[in-house]
Amino acid sequence: MATISYDDRSYLIDGKRIWLTSGSIHYFRVPHELWRDRLIKAKRAGLNCIQTYIAWNFHEQQEGKWNFDGDYDLREFVLQAGELGLYVILRPGPYICAEWETGGLPAWLVVKKGVALRTANATYMHYFDKYLKKVLSRLSDLQITRGGNIILIQNENEYIYTTMPDRINYLGFINQLIRRAGFDIPIITCNYLTEPRVPDTIECCNGYEDVIPFLKRLRTAQPDAPMLATEFWPGWFDYWGGEHQTRDAKEVARKALEILGCGCQVNYYMWHGGTNFAFWASKLGHAGARWQTTSYDYDAPLAEGGGLTEKYYLTKLVNMLGTHFGRVLSAGKMTGPDVSVLDSTQVYNLSGPAGRLAVISNGGRQEITTATASLPDGKKLDVSLEPFGAVAIPVDVQLGPEALLNYANIMPLGFFGENILVLHGPAGWQARLAINGKELTYQIPSEDEPLLLEHARQKIVIINTDLAQRTWEVDGSLIMGPDFVGESIDDVRPHSGSKQYAIITPEGRLGHKKVSRQGPHKPTPPRLGTFTRLCICDEPINEELTWEKIDRPRDLAVHGINYGYGWYRLEVSFPRAVKRNIFLSRCEDRAIIYLNGKMVGIWGRGPEATREPIPVSFKRGKNVMVFLVDNLGRRNGGINLGGFKGIAGSIWNAKPLRTKKFKITAGANFSKRSIPRMLNYIIPELESEQLWTAETVFNLPTICPIHLSYDNLPHHIAIICNDRQTAFFPKNEGYGDVILGNELRRGKNTLQLLIWGNLNPKDLGKINLYLLTEPISAGGKWSIRKWSVPSQKGRVVGKELPAWYCAHFKYSPTDVPLFLKITGAKKGQIYLNRQNVGRFWNIGPQEYYYLPEPWLREDNELLIFTEQGNSPTGSKLVFRSGGPYR
Repeated sequence: MATISYDDRSYLIDGKRIWLTSGSIHYFRVPHELWRDRLIKAKRAGLNCIQTYIAWNFHEQQEGKWNFDGDYDLREFVLQAGELGLYVILRPGPYICAEWETGGLPAWLVVKKGVALRTANATYMHYFDKYLKKVLSRLSDLQITRGGNIILIQNENEYIYTTMPDRINYLGFINQLIRRAGFDIPIITCNYLTEPRVPDTIECCNGYEDVIPFLKRLRTAQPDAPMLATEFWPGWFDYWGGEHQTRDAKEVARKALEILGCGCQVNYYMWHGGTNFAFWASKLGHAGARWQTTSYDYDAPLAEGGGLTEKYYLTKLVNMLGTHFGRVLSAGKMTGPDVSVLDSTQVYNLSGPAGRLAVISNGGRQEITTATASLPDGKKLDVSLEPFGAVAIPVDVQLGPEALLNYANIMPLGFFGENILVLHGPAGWQARLAINGKELTYQIPSEDEPLLLEHARQKIVIINTDLAQRTWEVDGSLIMGPDFVGESIDDVRPHSGSKQYAIITPEGRLGHKKVSRQGPHKPTPPRLGTFTRLCICDEPINEELTWEKIDRPRDLAVHGINYGYGWYRLEVSFPRAVKRNIFLSRCEDRAIIYLNGKMVGIWGRGPEATREPIPVSFKRGKNVMVFLVDNLGRRNGGINLGGFKGIAGSIWNAKPLRTKKFKITAGANFSKRSIPRMLNYIIPELESEQLWTAETVFNLPTICPIHLSYDNLPHHIAIICNDRQTAFFPKNEGYGDVILGNELRRGKNTLQLLIWGNLNPKDLGKINLYLLTEPISAGGKWSIRKWSVPSQKGRVVGKELPAWYCAHFKYSPTDVPLFLKITGAKKGQIYLNRQNVGRFWNIGPQEYYYLPEPWLREDNELLIFTEQGNSPTGSKLVFRSGGPYR
């Protein structure tokens, strides 16, 4: 079997150097029938490796019930990658973040008594021990050392908690479990060089803007290991109500090439983002009340529906270089680290026994499109930085036994077939290259026709960069000209208007093939039938439904509702009719509230919802309150990883607490022990920032709880009541939420807020204080009921009640992905042929929802759940090759 080793330049398999050009594709965000399509498109773009997380909660949604079939067949995903010649980097966590529900940890684990996530807590370790044994045992025989294709495995994910006393015990135990499972390949980490480092691991890099400065630090701190950017971010994720996030395609390609110039291998996170189907989207871990959209398009090179983007074609030039010029890159090493300029023209030199590669970049200054380079011998070369602001030029590269490439002023696409070197540059550019000391000059063709040369028995092909983006390596041959080539050499998607395309065989023979058909015509979208109401959700009005009695409301997962919606019901009685202002002191994320069959409000965050007391009128005698609670996704990171979902505690009558204006003074004393253990690493930051004390007083004739909350305050804030600290909220949370109880006393009370950073006094107006005067739910009868998809038609009449709508459409298979645009309805869930597509919400930025091809049939049923009963009238189906945003 093979061996894998490494040195300061690259990984080696059986002593042979390799260069990883990788992209992230998450099997759990793509239907399994589409895995091969996405993997082929990755390979055709020049990637030779795929990176994926393993989502624990995806496989063990209910404790002890595992699923490894179909979409859950991780082993099959790895095997398919191997069949296509792709390495795989595994990231099994157990915590993964990934903008995924609870960072991959199961909801049932979050609510276990005594559990402390991401620590050496005995309960947590007991369960993730079982998880890693279960999952890794299915994959260990697929390692590169056993004849498979898994080349690296990652320990945890971005563990930056420097001051956790059991940090090394926790991460070290994960290492042990990986080794016990039979994994002998290198273990990597991406912990931002957080100390103390994890033994027996190789630290890697995550980032976008500041990757190169980090790589300098990484090279200095870890001089004996290869460099890998485990996460180079070519895009970013979206959240409901936010702006759509994009990154310029040319900038992404330029930065990727700069990273190569530093001697660092690249993994694009994400290469193909996919979709947060069903209820798998999460709450952001470090950004307050923000939840992931259903689309995880990520502005990635390969769009959500599998379409090829401008970013796909531009980064392909970098990827082909990385994979097919890897024998030079893998033997090279970044010179220095040297002083470098990041915002202007810069050269990154990578050199080794196989030759030198110099990456010349304009540093993002788009007005600079050419540069003059001085070679080591003083010779000057004019180079073009088109099309994306950077170029890689080879210097003193040994091409073969008899040929040395002294230099070239155009960029290699790579070595192909029987050592054919392909170079490319702008059409019409004067190419200069020297072999064995003899300079050759050629004008780069402007047409889709390669220029073939042979010198010193070395075959060289020169093409323009536009054609290079449409050059595809298939089984050693080069297909030049089509927009895409699929699994075989005959699966060609012609370029618009082309009549033929070129083929260069592995031996270097040039041929042509006529285009038998033009590119696919734009299909006509299916006509969506009229939506009819299938039924309402009659939980608020139907006294005959079966409910499960509970002693008190708790987290939805405690009641077996791990994801999505859940129903709570409360019966309370009053001796006479009364008016109250109801307040849900502990409820996440949103709850539609019904009193005696009528909707009275929406509690929570987002449009139409409130976190202020809701006025209601109770009648004499029995009253029934019903709550439809929406778990929008558990927090994917941070100190409140997971978090509470559902209803807990009492339903209160509340009123605003009147206090004196906050008095602000500079400075205060704070105890380091008051900072949560997982946040001790920010203490130096706290000590360096300006600290303010905001103080107010209030009187309580009788003691009753007080609810304090705020939103959109970007400060570290400690809450102190009567000299007792009750809470600490880091600034990246963005909001705070706490009940003051035992700290209170009758009469005068003092409330202090310790606030770090530059404080605008007006921001203190965002602090909300409510007196919780009466527990309305005291003595009431609680029950719970699961939310479910209806199996048949039912009652259809009900004002402001949640409702299900149904429509049908016909579909004929096509290469263009189909999306649904919903109008009329505000918020809810989409089902295609009973498959849970995901959440929709009319607050943006997402407006189009991907309907995966494997879930489509000739005759299709769309079920739409709308929370407030609005009909999705006006919704339509559209074909969108570029995904939901392009």
